Amino acid sequence: MTLEFNKLFDQVQRMGDMFAKLDFDLSDKLALAVQRYEAASDLDDLRAKIRVVRGPEVSGYRGAAPLDVPDAEPINRITGAPALPESATLIATDGSQIYPHDQSSVHYYLINTAAFIYYHGYEHTPITLTEPQLAYHKSLVHDNNRQLISSRTVDARRTLAEMQTLATQAWAQYRANAPRPIVALYDNHLLFWANADVTGGDQIMRDYQTALGQLYDAGAILGGYIDSPSRSRTVLRLLYLSSLRDEAEIVSKQKLLETGGDLEGLRDVHLFAHVLENGERSALMVQNSPRNLEYRHKNEGFEIAFFYVKVFNGYQSAVARVDVPMWVARNRASVDALHALVLEQCAMQGRTPYPYALTRADELAVVTSKDKRKLEELIRLELRKQGVEPTPLPAKAASKRAARSDKRPYQQPTRPPSGNRG
Repeated sequence: MTLEFNKLFDQVQRMGDMFAKLDFDLSDKLALAVQRYEAASDLDDLRAKIRVVRGPEVSGYRGAAPLDVPDAEPINRITGAPALPESATLIATDGSQIYPHDQSSVHYYLINTAAFIYYHGYEHTPITLTEPQLAYHKSLVHDNNRQLISSRTVDARRTLAEMQTLATQAWAQYRANAPRPIVALYDNHLLFWANADVTGGDQIMRDYQTALGQLYDAGAILGGYIDSPSRSRTVLRLLYLSSLRDEAEIVSKQKLLETGGDLEGLRDVHLFAHVLENGERSALMVQNSPRNLEYRHKNEGFEIAFFYVKVFNGYQSAVARVDVPMWVARNRASVDALHALVLEQCAMQGRTPYPYALTRADELAVVTSKDKRKLEELIRLELRKQGVEPTPLPAKAASKRAARSDKRPYQQPTRPPSGNRG
């Protein structure tokens, strides 16, 4: 049974009528944001206001802040596309997973991690690696209350596996004297945090930061690529903060800092889509947050900075955000190399401006529904070899699987002819 679109036409039309009555015009707010952005060249004034929001009288500011001296850039600085390095080694990782299911014959989960190593300016076939890890021991699949671990726990372990793979491969390329610089691309924010509902979260955080240290030791230029930063408004919050006159006004309007005050509704991408030309990047900034402060306390080089960049190819452009650890942000040559290589990678991607190496890593890592069914069948066969009859699927789950799998025409079962058998 497919979706009956004829029953949705009127509902879609009513939705459109509602949209027509709403005000989606953000042009006035965008003009105000651009005005403040262009005027935001006084770093001393911004730093004074940042000190206020970091003090005990104000809470909840999660906006951007300039880098510390001597690495600070005016937040309205725009940098054009730098020259490409003559050579480089790019390592991209990604991961996929199968979550544990309480109705499975055996409780397990799978994390499949992939790495794609691409050599820029150097004739060498790219290297592809995959590492599937099946977790089935009770200590891995259950929490301290003997309950099945949450999907968030699996996600956190996958994030750790991806960063550890980056670190391992960066170190291997470093030891092999691969072309420099070594650039490690990660497909997400770098400011990772294992929440309280993640089983073993404290150890995961320690291991994640150990991987960051290994990347630093390998001299890697680490970049977290965020293809669609559509929810981010850290820079807009900073621009609103810049408009407040003094400490008294900041304290009185601190609740508005979270929403962006009179810039509410705008996102960072709106601003940078307007002010950046193809190939340009924004200034480097840091996000003011307790989590980033903990990264800094762990190691000053681990604090996470970021910049926005307008990537493009022959068909379209897009604004992306790139996270970098402070050990990269403090090195202008490293930032320029990352900036240039991200632009080149995005130009390689057909109609979609997205890093080629990350696309290939995703292709290698993905676990399809067909893969999942085959793995489940392997597990059921192994159970039978061990003399254990697998638990059958509940009727509802079995009927759903049958309905969504390859279908065959229904045939009425034949009956034997009536009468005596002679």
